Parts: sequence; structure tokens; C-alpha cells
Amino acid sequence: MTLFSKSKREADLFGSAFHYASIGMALVDLDGRFIVANPSAQTMLGYEEKELINLTFGQITHPDDLEEDYRYVKQLLEGEIDTFQMEKRYFKKTGDIVTVLLSVSLVYDRHGAPRHFISQMMDITEKTQAVSEVRQLTMRISTILESISDAFFSLDHEFRFIYTNNAAQELFKRNKEQMIGYSIWELFPWLAESISHLEYRLSMETNQHRMYEQFIPRLNNWFESNLYPSEFGLSVHFRQITERKRIADKLLESEKSFRLLAENSSDMISKHDRDGLFTYVSPACYMLLGFRDDELIGSSPFVLYHPDDRGRMLENQELIYSNVEANTITYRMRRKEGVYRWLETTSRVIYHDGDRTQTIVSVSRDVTPRKENELKMIEKYQLLHKLSHVDELTNIANRRVFDESWNKEWLEAQHHHMPITLMLGDIDNFKLFNDTFGHQKGDECLRQIAAALRSALKRPLDIVARYGGEEFGFILPQTSEERAANIASRLLEAVRQLKIPHAELSGCQQVTISLGSATWKPGCSAKQDELFTHADKALYQAKREGKDRYVSH
Repeated sequence: MTLFSKSKREADLFGSAFHYASIGMALVDLDGRFIVANPSAQTMLGYEEKELINLTFGQITHPDDLEEDYRYVKQLLEGEIDTFQMEKRYFKKTGDIVTVLLSVSLVYDRHGAPRHFISQMMDITEKTQAVSEVRQLTMRISTILESISDAFFSLDHEFRFIYTNNAAQELFKRNKEQMIGYSIWELFPWLAESISHLEYRLSMETNQHRMYEQFIPRLNNWFESNLYPSEFGLSVHFRQITERKRIADKLLESEKSFRLLAENSSDMISKHDRDGLFTYVSPACYMLLGFRDDELIGSSPFVLYHPDDRGRMLENQELIYSNVEANTITYRMRRKEGVYRWLETTSRVIYHDGDRTQTIVSVSRDVTPRKENELKMIEKYQLLHKLSHVDELTNIANRRVFDESWNKEWLEAQHHHMPITLMLGDIDNFKLFNDTFGHQKGDECLRQIAAALRSALKRPLDIVARYGGEEFGFILPQTSEERAANIASRLLEAVRQLKIPHAELSGCQQVTISLGSATWKPGCSAKQDELFTHADKALYQAKREGKDRYVSH
């Protein structure tokens, strides 16, 4: 094949790719005037090609985006950068605004002089609107959490505060800066000595919701705690119930008061024998469950419990008999017509005949609206937390989490005299992949590689984050150089196994990644920022030595 025929073939291939590309593409001269635009760009901007070639990009660019655009163009022409990418708004011919992800590169002639720009445009108008809606939702969630009167806070897997609302700060007499990032047990040792320490760990370890009551002498009040485990740690709804406890205890002081209140209370009051069978039910049971009292007396409430709550209710029944204090639990119970409602029941054992006979007295109320709102609040908070900690494209930790974790783990390593490895990764020739296949394929490639890297890390304490663009950061606590090399081998192989085809001009058949690391160990004089520099140099060396490899500095 002659040089001329080869060049013609490459030109034909480029022309076909340019014309049929699903994203908008255009050639723009050095004065900013359109030379040619493909059909996708014409559709996106609402102009025919003959109209576009009489316009400059500045004439149809939103004025608020022009300064940034011109700055990047200047850097391109001066050779400071090879390409740039930005979110940009264009005015369509109709006057409507279209938001695009714009990527621009500069093409040079054979003498090395700038010739024209290649612009690629992907319509992200809907995505931009969705992000705006998420931000509005985030503000609403924050307003809800900060306005509720009950204390609400969240802990990570090490029981460190990651969120506290105003009520929690007021209750604990600490501001947000004095709580975020600190262990709840270290800040409040009196809480660590209570039942809370066990309940928090059980909820985290079993990944199950738990609810319990306790009297806290330091705060001189009774509190009900609802614990909700999630992938981020534990969310705690903490509310004072002293008045409710006082009323419940007073209610149970005498049978006469009990009967008087039972027959006139809107709450359902019931008695149960040692086996849990109903021996008395107040008239309110008809409004609460749809049953008459004679339909329940002698039967077991167990058959009415939601299947998912039966195990908890059996455990709670045994707990009631072993505890002299009143016990409160929230659960679902089936009404006569088959609909489940959330009930909150406070129970206590009453002894008769010289403590030989035991009766359980229970006060139940319908808390379905409160419970549904509570669950929605937890769900919204978890969404808020995820949006601020997870990279939107790859669904792994973002730069913010990486920086926070790196600072924390560095201090932990220093304090406990344990080794720590910082590893950096970069997808090989990713710009060429993007230029060849387009940014949609590039985004999919990033997602697949991020998932493979996350799966290759076996320990929960190891962290992988998207550090920027096609770069990834790895924090490996308690990891020596030898172990880091084993982990790097797994990471390299995980990416290879994806077998993602690479661009022909890359010289590689499939997409690979290069890794560089640096390890701090006790006795090492390297500072935190120096370790990062060493890891970055190691990554550069891996790239220089041929890519698809690991280098440790």
C-alpha cells in the first residue's frame, strides 16, 4: 500500500466516523468559525451545515461560558494543554439552550503549525437537569433533618460521627466540629458503659434494625433509640421518652387505675399470660386491629405478627420476663382485613400471689404514619450521604472520600506503628481510547474497570477511589511492600480479564492499567505528602517502562 493510498484510506475512515458518529462533531478554524459539522451536531444545535459555516462558536455560546472557553482555546494554541473538556451551553437556532459536554483538540499540519480544532459534543441537557433536581432534593433533606426535634446522627463503621443534626448537638452539648470524625465512645464514655455499646455493635454486625430504651443518668432522662444499619455505617434516631415512661409506669401502678384508663384509652391495652395468650383486651382493639375483644382473648398474637418481625417478638417476650423495667418495641401487626400496621407496644411484667404468677400488661398504639416518615427520612439521608461520597459515574468512592480517608489512615498508621501503602493507578492510553470510540464508550470503560478494581480488593478496610479522570487511588492500611505487590498483581489481572478492546493506534490489543505505589513503615522518615510524590513517580515509571505493570518506589 502506497503512502498516498494509506492516507486516503485513513481519510475515508475518519470521514465515515465523522459523518455517522452518534455524538456531535465539528471542525473549527483558528478564528472560531465552523468549517464543517456532522449531522449529529446539526441536529443538536438546530442549524443546517450551510448556516453553521457562517457562524463562529462564540456567536452561539452562552455568554456566561465564553470566558472559560476562550481561556482553554488560548492554552491550546500556546501549547500548554493538548485537549480540554468542559460543560458548555449553546443557543440553538430556536433560542432554546442545549447543554453539552464539549471536548476540543487542536490539529497541526505536517510542519507543526496549528491547523484547526476538532470539537466533540455530547448532549447532557437531561443529565444537567437531573443534577439540579438532586441538589434541590439534597437541600430539602437537609432542611428536614435539621428541623426535627428528635436527635438524629450517623456513625461510620468505626463508630465515628459523620453527621449530626441540630437536636443531637444540643443534646450532647457539642457543636458539629467537635463531633464529626470523632468516636462516639471516646467523646461520651458514659454512653460506652451503657447498653448502647452492645446494641450499636449488634445492629452493625447483624445488619438489622434494633430498637431499645434506656435511662441515661448523665442526661437524667429516658431515651428510645432506633438503629438503622447501612453500607455507610449506622443511623441513629434518638428521642426522649421520659414523659411516656412516667405515664406508662403510673398506669401500671394499680389495677383500678388500669381498668379505668383501659376502658377509655385510645391506645389498646392488653394482658397476656406466661405463654403470651391474650387474657384481656381493651375496647380500643376494634379501632386498632378490627377485632372484637372476644375474638382475641385466648388466642396468641404471634399469628398476627408480620413474618419478618416474629423472631424479634419472640426474643422480646423472653426479654420482658427477664427485665423488671418496662420494654418498648415497634413492629407490624395484621388487622382483621389483612392489612399490616406499625404498632408501638410498651410491656411490663406484673407479679401476683406472692410473685408466683406473672402477667404481661401491654399498651399499644398505631404509629404507622410516624414509622413511614421515619423510614423515608432514613432513606433520604442515605441518598444524601451517597451523593456526597460516591463518584456518580463509577459508583466507587470519590476524591473527597479518598482525601479524608488518606488523612485518617495516615494518622492511624503513625499512631499504631503499622505499615500503610498508597497506590495510584492510571488507565493506559485512555485519551486515545476516548478519541477513537467516543466518550460514551469511555464512560462505560471507566465503570467496568472501577467495578473490577473494587472486586479485586478483598478486605473491607482497603479503599479504591476515582481520583480524577482515568486515575484511581488506593489506600491499603496495614499493608507491607510484599503484600502491596500481591494486591497490585490482582488489580492488573482484574483489568486484563475484562478484555476491553483498545484503539488500533494504541499498540495494545486491550485496555490495561499501570500502577505505582509507595509504602510507609515504622522508622521511615517520609512525610505524608512525600509518600504521595513517591507513588506518583512510581506510576510514571510504570508508564515509561511499557505500561500494564506495577512499580513500587
